[in-house]
Amino acid sequence: MITSLCRGVVAASLVFAVLAPTAAHADEYTLTEAITSLPIAEEIREGYKRELYPHWKDDDKNGCTARNDVLIAEAIEAPTVGAGCSLTGGVWHSYYGDVLVQGPTGDVLVQGPTGVDIDHMVPLAEVHDSE
Repeated sequence: MITSLCRGVVAASLVFAVLAPTAAHADEYTLTEAITSLPIAEEIREGYKRELYPHWKDDDKNGCTARNDVLIAEAIEAPTVGAGCSLTGGVWHSYYGDVLVQGPTGDVLVQGPTGVDIDHMVPLAEVHDSE
């Protein structure tokens, strides 16, 4: 734990040292300039395969995958849960488009839960590249 804390402090210090202007040049050096001065390199995406990162498992053993657990928990109007945890109907709020996503009844924007994306907080390919 101490090692991780030390690494974090050192990393934060390095970032601050790169981005922080000196007192003599404080009014001449902006955050935007500091960011644009950082080197940019091409991303190397080698070895990434989505199947290396199994997801949507039923970790809680309730018969529903994690994806369906999220859909059920986040629904404004709950979907019908059928055999094998198949979901039909339901209404969700899309934070990205600020619209309601509805099942096969009413004003259909997306046909049921299959049209709803459940996003990772960090894309799997980025996780792979960061390991």
